[in-house]
Amino acid sequence: MAKEAGHFLGRSIFSLSRGLNIVGVSILIVMMVLTVADVSLRYLINQPIPGAFELTEFLLVILASFGLAYTAFQNGHVTVDLVLERFSPKTQAVVDTITCLISIGVFATVAWASILFARSEWKAKAVSTVLLLPRFPFILVVVLGSAVLCLALLVNLLNSLNKVVKK
Repeated sequence: MAKEAGHFLGRSIFSLSRGLNIVGVSILIVMMVLTVADVSLRYLINQPIPGAFELTEFLLVILASFGLAYTAFQNGHVTVDLVLERFSPKTQAVVDTITCLISIGVFATVAWASILFARSEWKAKAVSTVLLLPRFPFILVVVLGSAVLCLALLVNLLNSLNKVVKK
């Protein structure tokens, strides 16, 4: 598992990512119950739950954002390594290092842009259409998920660099 880098750092970030993932999985259960109840009420008594679709959209933001870092630790993100697996472990580690650097740059940019967007939504007092929920907290969830993913990628980067330097 990629949580070795600087034992304390790796374990701490892994624990944080696992905690967020548990919250995300719990949100998935809430989404399933809400969707089943909404569909059942719609077909049984022609009375859907008002705002259920909107709430599901917001919950999906939490689910996706909170699962990113844990998935990175589990090496669960989609990779295509048909060619890369033919190279030496050191070459693979170099490519992993470059990939981690690019990924950190992308998700740091996502986090920063999301902070700016959340700020503008907060200032505008933007709310959802049906439930009138403020939108900025859900954008901040994206910031948190992206930031923790950057930390997980940093641990993966340090592990890849360690493999490059060895031997």
